[in-house]
Amino acid sequence: MAIGTVKTKYGLISGEEYTGQYKGITVFRGVPYAKPPLGALRWAPPEEPEPWEGVKVCDTFPDAAVQDFLADRHRDEYYVNGTPSMSEDCLYLNICTPAGAPGEKHPVFLWFHGGGLTNCFAFEPQFDPRELAKKGILVVTVGQRLSLFGYLSLPQLSREQGGKSGNYGLMDQFRALDFVYENIEAFGGDPERITVGGQSGGSSKCCVMAASPASRGRVKGVINQSGLKWHTRFPTMAEAEEAGREYLQYAGLDPDMSLEELRSLDTFEVFMRNAPRAIMPGSMVCDGDLIPYPTLWEMFDHGLKDVNFINGCNLGEAEVFAASKAKLGKYPVNNYVKAIRSARDFYAHYRNLLGPLYDAYGFEKLVKVTDENAALTARRLANLGLAGDEGMNFSRNVMLNRLFAQNYKKRSPKSRAYTYLWTHLLPTDERSRGTQRDAAIALAWHSTEMWFTFASMKTVGPVTRNWREVDYHVADYMSAYWANFIKTGDPNGEGLPDWPSSTEELGWQELGDEPIPHRGEDALDRLIAAFVRKEYPELDI
Repeated sequence: MAIGTVKTKYGLISGEEYTGQYKGITVFRGVPYAKPPLGALRWAPPEEPEPWEGVKVCDTFPDAAVQDFLADRHRDEYYVNGTPSMSEDCLYLNICTPAGAPGEKHPVFLWFHGGGLTNCFAFEPQFDPRELAKKGILVVTVGQRLSLFGYLSLPQLSREQGGKSGNYGLMDQFRALDFVYENIEAFGGDPERITVGGQSGGSSKCCVMAASPASRGRVKGVINQSGLKWHTRFPTMAEAEEAGREYLQYAGLDPDMSLEELRSLDTFEVFMRNAPRAIMPGSMVCDGDLIPYPTLWEMFDHGLKDVNFINGCNLGEAEVFAASKAKLGKYPVNNYVKAIRSARDFYAHYRNLLGPLYDAYGFEKLVKVTDENAALTARRLANLGLAGDEGMNFSRNVMLNRLFAQNYKKRSPKSRAYTYLWTHLLPTDERSRGTQRDAAIALAWHSTEMWFTFASMKTVGPVTRNWREVDYHVADYMSAYWANFIKTGDPNGEGLPDWPSSTEELGWQELGDEPIPHRGEDALDRLIAAFVRKEYPELDI
C-alpha cells in the first residue's frame, strides 16, 4: 500500500503512486522547500515556503535552475528527454518513498546533481530513484540555485547582508536539509539516518554540507562520486566580489548598479547565455559562516566527525599529463612527453613525473608495459594516484581517497571510509566506434556510474545504449552496495563480494564487470603514496 496524502509542516500534499513492479512506491515531484527566490529574494537567503490550504498536488517536475545547458559529446545521455524548461523559481524537492505510512523510518538519501555549481538539474534520468526505493531507500533529489543566481557576490550585496554575499545555492541546500529533517518522517523517512550523495559538482556540495557547522550533526553519511574534493580552496569574499563585478562588466552591466535595479532586470537581461564557464559565478566562497575556513581540508579538520564515506572516481577521468606542482622531475610534465605511444614514452613520462622516486622504488621493475598497453596503463595509473595536481585532477585519485581515510580515522576512529575505482565500460554502438563516445577510447567516462548506482537503466530503458546482461548484473550489485551504505554506513551485505574499508585496511574496491577487492599495500602502492604525499604536502598525509 502506498503512503497517500502526506501532512507536512506547510500543508497537505499528494503525489503519484507507481504501478507494476514499483507498486507501493510514491513519488512527490516539485515539493516546495522555500519561497520562490524572485524579486527581493533574488540573491538573498532562502525563506521558508508559505503554508497552503487544501491538498497541493505534486505530480509534475518543476523547472530547472537557470543555466546554459551543457554542450557535450554525451549530451543526449545527460538529457534523454531533452533539456527541461528553466526558471529562477527552482527551489523544489522530488521525494520518492517506499513507505506505506508515516513513521516507518526508512533511511534517507539526499542527492545533489553534478554539473559543477553551474549546470544540470535534479530529475535527470540517470538518477531515477525507483530501484533504490525498491531496496527500502527514501530518495530526495534537490533543486537549488546555480551559477549567477546561486553564487554571485557583489560589494552592494555584502553591504545589504551583513558583510557577506554569495553561497545562495549552498544556503538552498541547507534549507532543503532543514525541510527534510523536519518533514521526512511524514513521508516514512528517518531524519536520524540522512546520507548525502552527489556526483562531480554534487560531491563538492556534499563535502561542504557534511563539514559545515550548519549541518549540526544531521548528515550521517556521504557518497562522493568523482570525487572527494579534499584539496578545495575557497575564494575570499573580496575575490568573489571582484569576480562578480567582472561578470557584470562582461554582461554589459554597470558593476555599481543598485540592487533594486539588478533585481528588476529580466532573467536573461542579467544572465548571459554562452558566457564562458570561467566568467560565470559558480564557486562557494569562504563566508565565515557556512564556510568558516579557506580550504575544505581545514573544514574537515575542524568540523568533520562521525560521518561515514564512500569516495571514488572513474577510469578515464584523471589527466595523465596534468602538471605536477611538486616538480620532482626535470621538466614540467605537460611539456615533456606529449603522448604515450610506446613503452619508451611511458617510462620517459614517469621518470620525469616521479623524479628520484622513480629509481628509489624501482619503477621499471614494478610496472611492466609493452608498446600496445602503455597508454592504457598510464591512464589507470593516473587514476590510482600517479598524476599531477592540476585543475580538478585531485578529485579523481584513488590513493588520495585512501590516505584521506587513514587521516580521518585519527580524529574520528568510529567512522568508516570506503574507496572505489569504477572501471566498467558502457556498450558502444557501431556509429560510435572510433569516436570519443567509444568506451574503448573514453573508458569509464565521467558520470557513467550513475546509471548503475541508481540501476536507472532498468527504469529508463535502452534510450541511448543497448544494455547487456552484464550491465544489469553490475547495476544490481552497485545499487545494492549503495543501498547498504545508506542503511548502515557500510556497503557490505549478504550476497555481495566483500568491500574492504580504507580506514581499516587501506583497502579499495575496483567496480567493474565484477567487484575486485584490494587490501593493504604493495610496492606500487607505496610508491604512489610517496608521490601523493609530495604532491599534496599541505594535507599532512
